[in-house]
Amino acid sequence: MKGQLKDYLLSVTSFLRAGYALENAMREAAGETAAMHGEGAIMSREAAEMVRKLSLQTPPERVLKDFAERSGLPDAAELARVIAVAKRMGGNYLPVLKRMASAMEARRLVQEEMETALAGQKLEYHIMCLVPAGILLYLNLTAGDLTEGLYSGGGQLFMAAVLPFYLLAVLLGDRMLERAYDGN
Repeated sequence: MKGQLKDYLLSVTSFLRAGYALENAMREAAGETAAMHGEGAIMSREAAEMVRKLSLQTPPERVLKDFAERSGLPDAAELARVIAVAKRMGGNYLPVLKRMASAMEARRLVQEEMETALAGQKLEYHIMCLVPAGILLYLNLTAGDLTEGLYSGGGQLFMAAVLPFYLLAVLLGDRMLERAYDGN
């Protein structure tokens, strides 16, 4: 929905640039959003609801505040506040909306970069979890006499004692990655 909100905001901005009043720009942007994302898209339905409220003579800042409350998006709440302040300051919405749309795009790009970096870290982690077992398997297949000491006498006890620590490290790493991923 964040991307759809950004598209809606850019549509409103383009209509404001063309000379439309805010209310009319919001009406036209609703049609453009429906054409761009389809009638069933969340933002299309929300934009249609905003148009309905505007037709009942509800002020645009109140309409946007209601939308922000329904959506729960921080960007929508910020949009409602920005429009309310801009209206009190004389109604020059265009530069404010442009800055807001570019800030939303910048946040989206940063989020994508973070997700990409984290996906790379997850892949690296999973590969590193397999490396010890892979090394032991490789050595067993190619040079069994090198690993013979690990599986006879005291080597068995040592390997049995090390295995729980290895499994604990893998589980701890999984938990750390889950928290890092959930935090973003």
